[in-house]
Amino acid sequence: MMDIRSLSIEQYDAFLKQTQMAYNFMQSTEFVRYTSKQDHVKIFGGFQNDELLIATYVILRPALRLFKYGTSPREWIVKTPNLFCDESFIQEFAQGVAKQLKKEHAIVWMVESNTEYQQHDQNGNAVEGSFCNEDYRQMLKRCGFGLSPLWIGYDEARQSRWVSWIDLQKNLPQFSQGFALPLQNGLEEYSWEDLLKEMAGNTRRSFQKTDLPYIVTIRKNGNDDVNLDEFEALLECSAEKHNFGSGAKDHRLNILKSFGDHGYLSTAYLDVEEYDRFLQQKEIEFSTQEAEALAVCEKMPNSKKKRNRLLEIQEQKTHNEKEIVALQQLKQEDSRKMIPLASGIYLETPSEMVYLFGGSDPRLARYMGPYANQKEMIRLALDHKLQRYNFWGISGHFKPEEDGYGVFFFKKNLGATVGEYCGEFYWIINSPIAKFFLKRVRPDLNQA
Repeated sequence: MMDIRSLSIEQYDAFLKQTQMAYNFMQSTEFVRYTSKQDHVKIFGGFQNDELLIATYVILRPALRLFKYGTSPREWIVKTPNLFCDESFIQEFAQGVAKQLKKEHAIVWMVESNTEYQQHDQNGNAVEGSFCNEDYRQMLKRCGFGLSPLWIGYDEARQSRWVSWIDLQKNLPQFSQGFALPLQNGLEEYSWEDLLKEMAGNTRRSFQKTDLPYIVTIRKNGNDDVNLDEFEALLECSAEKHNFGSGAKDHRLNILKSFGDHGYLSTAYLDVEEYDRFLQQKEIEFSTQEAEALAVCEKMPNSKKKRNRLLEIQEQKTHNEKEIVALQQLKQEDSRKMIPLASGIYLETPSEMVYLFGGSDPRLARYMGPYANQKEMIRLALDHKLQRYNFWGISGHFKPEEDGYGVFFFKKNLGATVGEYCGEFYWIINSPIAKFFLKRVRPDLNQA
């Protein structure tokens, strides 16, 4: 017999630490605290023999003036992995939570899954012979949940069902089968060099360019004195280019601060003076090489190899001179000595690093600012021995003419594969009113 109890945020935090299970950033104590500042949040735990075995939190918001509806952004956390697919255990917990929500005048409880539906490759294709968790969805249906369709595309009413990520542990999908794993699972970790080998050649070269001395990355955390003005300006640049809304600034600052030492702001800069010195030094080197090559060609006028080498040097020198002119133009347009190229906000859990928000200046794309930030944060995730580096939401469309392809393509080029969650489930608490409400907020549901 399961006993459903309300938990304090301290009890919830203690449970997360005790279980040593992987969890999504939206299941974290930091995110619950952040959400509690703006919404009514209830945390529930399922006890058997006075032992806490499963927990979730529910955000309660107004519905149809007189009622409320509940949402759980990423399902529940269990003490051991075998409990995820224990049908009677999950059913008893869900029934118990629904009874508690009825006391709160909730008419429906909507749960968005943290369980993967199936494994995908870099191009978005399902991996043949790998897992598919349709059985898990059907189990939840037998438990009493309704199933939302497996939607493709962006849905502002829901969290991301499609994401991009890089596995930081070898054979992670095969071992996890789409479910959260213990933090200590015995899987071998990738190194940065391992990950580079898996990336396309142009991606490796882009990351290598960020090693140049004039590209500087500065990382701060949520406990620092953080100013988001540069970040917001870069986010607006990306929003204009890709035609998306940038949302509320306060939301981003508050969530960053809520995560404290586990929230990061990483910004890549062009060090203008260092770049100027770099170009001038290159000009000297190319001029010396050109003079030497000319002298050789005069001595060996019939050598095609020597003439080609001279042309190669002259092309490099011409390119460098164009960069010098472009830098002088940039100095006239922007007097800052450190010019922001790209910036991102990242959140860390014990199992993954999440790239939640980001922006860059498209005029300065050749300096590879986004790659500098991603390298900084991927290496930090590797240092912290996390399971995944999560680039977060994509549309689930994988053809160039489809909505959201550009975001997918950028993340793919960074070495990411596609992740697909099991979608949304809903538990009817007050049947007639809930069905009327769901027709308004979830028109894609079949309420027959």
